Amino acid sequence: MSQTTISKAHAKTDILLEAGTNEVEVFEFNLGGHHYGVNVAKVNQIVQREQVKITRADLPPPGVLGTISFRGKPTMTLDLRAVLGIDGEPADPSRALMLVTQFNDQVVAFAIDGAERIHRVSWQNFEPISANFAQENPYVNGIIRLEDRLVLILDLEYILTLINPRLGMSIDTQQLQKIEQEYKPRDHIRILFAEDSAMIRKMVHQQLEDVGFTSVELATNGKEALDKIAEAVEIVKTTGQPFSDFFDLILTDIEMPVMDGLTFCRHVKKEFNLETPVIVFSSLINEQMVAKCKAVGANGWGTKPKVSLIVKIIDRLIVEGEKEIGDLLE
Repeated sequence: MSQTTISKAHAKTDILLEAGTNEVEVFEFNLGGHHYGVNVAKVNQIVQREQVKITRADLPPPGVLGTISFRGKPTMTLDLRAVLGIDGEPADPSRALMLVTQFNDQVVAFAIDGAERIHRVSWQNFEPISANFAQENPYVNGIIRLEDRLVLILDLEYILTLINPRLGMSIDTQQLQKIEQEYKPRDHIRILFAEDSAMIRKMVHQQLEDVGFTSVELATNGKEALDKIAEAVEIVKTTGQPFSDFFDLILTDIEMPVMDGLTFCRHVKKEFNLETPVIVFSSLINEQMVAKCKAVGANGWGTKPKVSLIVKIIDRLIVEGEKEIGDLLE
């Protein structure tokens, strides 16, 4: 598949993929004869590897090829084969590609053996991996079944953390200490937090507690969170008590199996008609995704791993009573 073909396919499906449809575009590619995939929303550009000049580092970490120049800026380049420990015949130079991605406010390039195609699938068809599989393959966060094969969906955030922990989800100690010093009462605020990654769920939950948000209920995907909302709404109808007795604010990831965060937000705002603020916390936040967040009624959005910014957004939405807050700057 050529760069032009990929670009056209991406543009076409991107127009069709509206916010809140519970669908995702997956770019399928090849590594040593195995099939892997990533969310198209993380793909910035795909180029022929032979057209890219790699500047090698003297003593690079395992899996790091060096850097390439992307739009005039040095971009770290990883060898996915080496990172994942895949052996086999070397890639066909005519098919070898460089997958340039953007997530967590970072641009990273990955060397891959070849492109297959882009698939549009429902999050309901995204199968979370079992605990045993996760231990052996921690870089995979799910599976989709396509025709006669399984496609393993890569957790690029985790892979980046393996290469350099500072580039992945990490505790923003200094910023959180500043927030703690600027004390505001937060223990009365009830938060529903939906996140499929156990690691990120635990980390963010702990950081929220550290700055005073002691009432946080957790959900592993949008459907589980929506069930909690529906249960609370039924009780409200029966008893007449305010919905804020259950949740004052909702915090959600986007990429989740069964039901994604944008679809979950659309249900909360447009079907349940709740005014409860919803904050989208995702590695996918960019100009296009912000437009989708607004389309489904989100009140705020922040880029992982900026937990300190999420706390500031919560403070302004709940403590200070503002209606909509975007992704703030430090």
